[in-house]
Amino acid sequence: MGLLDGKVAIVTGAGGGLGEAYARAFAREGAAVVVNDLGGPRDGSGSDQTMAEKVVAAIKAEGGRAVANGDDVSTMQGGENILKAALDNFGQIDILVNNAGILRDKTFANTSEADWDLVVKVHLKGTYCVTMPVWKWMKDNGKPGVIVMTSSGSGLFGNFGQSNYGAAKAGIYGFMRVLSIEGRKYGIR
Repeated sequence: MGLLDGKVAIVTGAGGGLGEAYARAFAREGAAVVVNDLGGPRDGSGSDQTMAEKVVAAIKAEGGRAVANGDDVSTMQGGENILKAALDNFGQIDILVNNAGILRDKTFANTSEADWDLVVKVHLKGTYCVTMPVWKWMKDNGKPGVIVMTSSGSGLFGNFGQSNYGAAKAGIYGFMRVLSIEGRKYGIR
């Protein structure tokens, strides 16, 4: 028996790094996992669903249940499709981990508007776009759940060359604080 038997988790940005570690840990504890990752390089300049598929294969090889999803977190349609993958494959959602992100590190004076917009879109808007449909589903179905948002010391304390990333991560922290208050009456932590 695992701590998460019977639970379903979505982990965005789970094709590698911390997201992969979260997805595999949840699966080892008994959760079915939607492994979301657009794939591609860390700067967000491409896509390759094989990253998510490799994590799913590793989870299944260990006896777990998982499905790959390559939808873009930074669009509402992508967020809705990620939720749909959980519902279609596992019938519910109990845990969402917003972990997807990209890096376009440059000093502020050298940051382009395109680099600023894309980092904020993936991190901050992406967190919104995936959280909104999951939140509504949990609320409308009376299904308590957990939503985890990945922030960073760059957003809380600052870091050289990460003005776009730091701003997005600070926004995620503020977003999380508000939802922690609003979610209480619905059992959404």
